[in-house]
Amino acid sequence: MSTSSRDARAALGFGANSENETRFIASEKFIHWSTALLFVILLGTGAILYIPALTPLVGDRAILVEVHIYAGFLVLLPLSLALLYTPAALPLRSRLRELSSWGGVERQWTRRLPRLDGPVTGRFNAGQKLNGAFSLAALVAMLATGLVMGLYIPLPIYARQGATFVHDLGFYLMGLVFVGHLLMVAKHRGSLSSMAFRIGKGTHTAALEQDGTQV
Repeated sequence: MSTSSRDARAALGFGANSENETRFIASEKFIHWSTALLFVILLGTGAILYIPALTPLVGDRAILVEVHIYAGFLVLLPLSLALLYTPAALPLRSRLRELSSWGGVERQWTRRLPRLDGPVTGRFNAGQKLNGAFSLAALVAMLATGLVMGLYIPLPIYARQGATFVHDLGFYLMGLVFVGHLLMVAKHRGSLSSMAFRIGKGTHTAALEQDGTQV
């Protein structure tokens, strides 16, 4: 394998021994796309509710608030259901452990930033692992602060103000990360191909071929 091929594989998050491995199983794709749909709904409704200039885009603000609240309650449901009730729960948990693992290889990868050709083991590079950890933590934080803001429970005023601040900050941070994610997808189309629902296996090698890189 050429150096350029290894660099491209590293940028897409492919390890050295995973050329013919199915990168994403069906339950991973279900979690990704259903959560992505709910996240886009949350981001869109949140932007309209938060930015006054966008308010005229909707006729009934109350309905928009309801949609935002229900999407917020549902956003972690795909992951929870997949882990608890699907036949693929065990392999999914194994893959999530891989995504959450962190060691010397990941530290080497981060030291090479902004280059994306650092060492990789498994299916994810350190940047993708950081994105996964941030996304899960941010969704939990947004749900918790949203509950504080929306529920009529007796809390000190500073608790509500703090929740509002964290929720607003999370909106900006998650928006920036989402844009960065889209830019990376546009640059590395093979990753999107691996995540698509289609007949056949989306292997690491096939993803690189879709990305226009020779293996």
